[in-house]
Amino acid sequence: MKKHLKGILILVLIVSLLVGCTAKDESDSGEGNEKLEKIIISEMRGESWLPVYAAEMLGYFEDEGLETEFVVYKDGPIAFQGMHAGDSQFCMLSTEPVLRAFDEGFESIIVLPTVRSKQYMFATNSEITDMKDLKGKAIFGGMPGSAPYSFVASALEEVGLTVNDVEWINMEYGAALAALEQGTISAAYFDGIYINKLNDIGANVLINTMDPDQHKAIYGTEFYESQMVTVTKKFAEENPETVQKFVNASMKAIKWQTEHTDEELAELVSPMFEGKDMVEVISILRDSLTRDGNYSKEGYEAIESFCLEQGIISDPIGYENIIDMKYVNSAKESLNIE
Repeated sequence: MKKHLKGILILVLIVSLLVGCTAKDESDSGEGNEKLEKIIISEMRGESWLPVYAAEMLGYFEDEGLETEFVVYKDGPIAFQGMHAGDSQFCMLSTEPVLRAFDEGFESIIVLPTVRSKQYMFATNSEITDMKDLKGKAIFGGMPGSAPYSFVASALEEVGLTVNDVEWINMEYGAALAALEQGTISAAYFDGIYINKLNDIGANVLINTMDPDQHKAIYGTEFYESQMVTVTKKFAEENPETVQKFVNASMKAIKWQTEHTDEELAELVSPMFEGKDMVEVISILRDSLTRDGNYSKEGYEAIESFCLEQGIISDPIGYENIIDMKYVNSAKESLNIE
C-alpha cells in the first residue's frame, strides 16, 4: 500500500513538473496567449497604399493583434462593393467612388489617407498633341464610376468633349502602356509612376498632376488625399478597437517609411510588387505619400467640389460626415508623430 501511494505521488509530481514546464515555455515564447483577430482588406494593389503594405511586411498588424488577408480586385469600385457586401472589413481605393456611394446611401468612413496629393496622368500617342484631337479615338480610363474614369471625363469636358465623343476600351491598368505603344488605343490614364516609361515610348503627357504647378492649377490646392482606407460606418461603430489597431499599425509604418531611404522601403515592399523596380517607383511617389496620416479639409473640399462638378454626387456631403481622424490622432499621440 505504501509503495502504491508512493508511486502515485511520484507520478503526480512528474505531471506537475511537465505542466509547469509547458506553461513556462508558452509564456516565454509568447505563443498561445492571444488569438489574432482576422481582418480582410479588399484592394486593387497599387503603390499609392504603400504604408499599408509596409505595415504588413514589418509585422505591425500582427503586433496589434490582427491577422490580415489581402483580396485583390480589378478596380476600386468593385473592391468597395465587396466590402459593403461583407466580403471584407477594410477597403483601399480612391475617395471619389466612396463619395458617390455615400450619396447613394452606402455610408462609409474614411479612416486613413495614404497620399497627400493626386498622382494621375493622361497621355496620348506621339501623333496627338491636343485633347480635342481625341474625338472618335479609342482611349482607356478605368471603369465607369472609378476615380481614373472621372479624371479622364473631366479632362475631356475641359476641351468641349463628352464621354460619348470617344471610344472607351476596357482593359487591365497594367496593359495600357503596351496598348498605347502598339497603337491599340490613342490615349490613356496612367499612375504617376509611369512617367519615365511614357517618355521612353515618346508619348505626350498632356496632364501630370504630380507636377505641383499643374496640380495647383487643376485642383486649386497642393492637397488632394485621393487614395485612402475606408470602412463601413456600421463596422466602425461596432468595432472601433479593430479600426484603431489597423490605423495604429499603418501609422507606425508611415513613421518608418519617413525615416528610411527609398532603397530600404523598396526592399521591404518588393515581395508585394513582383517584377517592378520599386526603387524607381518610390523615388517618383515619395513627395506625394502622406507623412502624417492627415486628411486635410482643404484636400477634401477640392475632391468634393470635383465630384459635384462631374455629377458624381448630387449634394455636398461634408468633411465631418465621412472623414474620421480620431483614429489617426490617437495613433499620433501614442507614437509622438506631429
